[in-house]
Amino acid sequence: MNNENLIGYIGDYRIHDSKIHTIETDNDNIHVSLVSENKEIVKATFIEVKSIKSNDAEGMILYSIIEIKEQQPYRKFIFVNWDEEDASYLEIVAKDCIINFQN
Repeated sequence: MNNENLIGYIGDYRIHDSKIHTIETDNDNIHVSLVSENKEIVKATFIEVKSIKSNDAEGMILYSIIEIKEQQPYRKFIFVNWDEEDASYLEIVAKDCIINFQN
């Protein structure tokens, strides 16, 4: 990935080292539930999803979620796998992303 395509990181420190618990679809939306290192639940909702690319993503430990440039009005979100040698991945192209933190 070219660094000039990076827009930024999504969420806060609780995303780092979190684990993808579930991935669920609801019409045009995707809900990704994460469990943080401190056992907090983090819910990422992706609105009006255009595409998803995934390989064995549930159970993946995250380094981060990043946003990279995508053709408007869409945004591209990449769940960065902590283990660079693991084949698990998740990429979502959607119009928006909403992060909710729960205890």
